Amino acid sequence: MGHRQMIGLFDSFPLYVKWSDQLILPSFMVDLSNILNFTVPVPEDWTAFGNAAEFEALPVETKDQVHFLNKEGTGYLFDLIHSAGLITGGGWAPFEKGNFKSVEKTYGFSTTDEGRQALKKWLYQRGIPFAAEVFLLEESNHAIVTTWKMIIRYSPFIFPGGDVVVFDRTLNWCLFYFHEDEFFFGRDRQYDPSADDK
Repeated sequence: MGHRQMIGLFDSFPLYVKWSDQLILPSFMVDLSNILNFTVPVPEDWTAFGNAAEFEALPVETKDQVHFLNKEGTGYLFDLIHSAGLITGGGWAPFEKGNFKSVEKTYGFSTTDEGRQALKKWLYQRGIPFAAEVFLLEESNHAIVTTWKMIIRYSPFIFPGGDVVVFDRTLNWCLFYFHEDEFFFGRDRQYDPSADDK
């Protein structure tokens, strides 16, 4: 397994190395079917849902739908977004190899109440079921497994920071938020990364 090069996405994120060199692999490998076996308690450091105290203050309904992943689970998801061809570039061109049949791009959601509501409406209009389990990757040491409903509900807190990637186990769509306030939503994945090796 070669080194994974992140182009533009989380350039300063310390986990962007060859994961297999750093991991003591568990007795079974991480995959999407068992990813929830790789969770940790609420981290003390900052996440998309705030620090530990802020997270604990959230409603029980929210906390029940948010699972923080350990190093192995997080590393697996970061490797997956590249090996599956979800992210092939960075910054202004996260889907530079024509990853998806359709890509919607938007920007300019303000931090006013109206801007926050507009962002929630735009996310809702992507047509992802509220109960869909999704994976959230951002600039912390813990990837998150949550629901699309939580992504919409807490979008004003998730997206005004650094780069963020959200996708589900179908690998058929991907939301990429570039930290300069631009959203990219790719649907109907068509890119085959194995073709790059031919």
